[in-house]
Amino acid sequence: MRISRVTPGLPAVVLIAVLATVSAPGAPARAGTDQPGRPTVPPLEQPSGQGRCAPRSNTVHPGVTWAQQRLAPHRVWPLTRGAGQVVAVVDSGVDGQVPQLAGRVLPGKDIVSGQGRADTDCFGHGTFVAGVIAAGQAEGTGVVGVAPAAVILPLRQTNGTDGSAASMAAAIRAAVDAGARVVNLSVTSAHPTAELEAAVGYASQRDVLLVAAAGNDAENGNPRSYPAAYPDVLAVSAIAEDGSRGRFSGVGDFVDLAAPGVDVIGLSAAGTGHVSAQGTSFATPFVAGTAALVRAYHPKLTARQVKHRLEATADRPGRDVPDPQVGYGVVNPLTAVTAVLPEESSGPRRADGQPVVVPPPVWPHTDNSGRLVAAVVALGAVGLAGLAWALRSLVPRARRRNWRAAERVESP
Repeated sequence: MRISRVTPGLPAVVLIAVLATVSAPGAPARAGTDQPGRPTVPPLEQPSGQGRCAPRSNTVHPGVTWAQQRLAPHRVWPLTRGAGQVVAVVDSGVDGQVPQLAGRVLPGKDIVSGQGRADTDCFGHGTFVAGVIAAGQAEGTGVVGVAPAAVILPLRQTNGTDGSAASMAAAIRAAVDAGARVVNLSVTSAHPTAELEAAVGYASQRDVLLVAAAGNDAENGNPRSYPAAYPDVLAVSAIAEDGSRGRFSGVGDFVDLAAPGVDVIGLSAAGTGHVSAQGTSFATPFVAGTAALVRAYHPKLTARQVKHRLEATADRPGRDVPDPQVGYGVVNPLTAVTAVLPEESSGPRRADGQPVVVPPPVWPHTDNSGRLVAAVVALGAVGLAGLAWALRSLVPRARRRNWRAAERVESP
């Protein structure tokens, strides 16, 4: 089921929600189902009725998600966590009271009503997206955002049923005017409009990077998605854990990058736990978060240079790029920040001008010191036993010879 609303005189704007794909025949399984090796968390769901909000979740995902293992943003955190970067989330609002986002969600603006704040979220979609970008670390869970020190600017462009190209354009302009350096757009329209194109140009002229979802309609005619298809926008498709493209994920020459978008686990609005979801909506913020890391560490790069760096440092798909399914490949936070591009005469520099020193990867590990000690003790015991046997065998013989050397018999 696709959540959309046609505004008279304007094309439909689709909120790329989890429900757009999980109920489709043959769609990939959700992390919320009972799968071997996967903790069960409830799926992100739409509100059950008019005036009601999406169900909250207090079920905490205890481990590190496959998406985090695949992208490993923690490897770059010794260099930058995205501090000082404002990332706008054009969506359904963002719940600023969620523990893992508390203190880093600005009031924002409600574009749908034309007044008020956007730091609440009845639908839950925007909160999930914001968490992928900037969720802070918390006790008891491995779920954390790509840029956990970034600040979120919420712009409510839709409440799950309302939304138009006009409101999307207004939200982009509002994000730029409010000082965002990166704008996440997990919303899409199948039709370009002059108003939306002008808003994209407005952001580009003011050095703001737009990151947008490639759409979930690959099996429904695969229409081009806007604003993702505009040249200055970074379009993101979705991959599954095995590296394959999510079968729902939009395909085309406009796709720039790919990121995890199947079985993604993120924050629940109005709750303390996590939910599961899939769609290019949830792949997009992985790239937006990485863009925040790059902008924080390379503050002199323009938005177009950041876009180029993200594309140039992506993990290649093993075929010619750009590829219509995954663009230049899967986003790589570490190389996006630290790589030396061919056109650069010297290595990347920190904000203070000093060269980058890439820290070694830090992976979760098991303390095996006890096993090592046990192995050493065991080997020592074997050695002592062998020595004792040799002494018991050789000493009596030596005594019988009065400790003289044994005669050597030459072969004939």
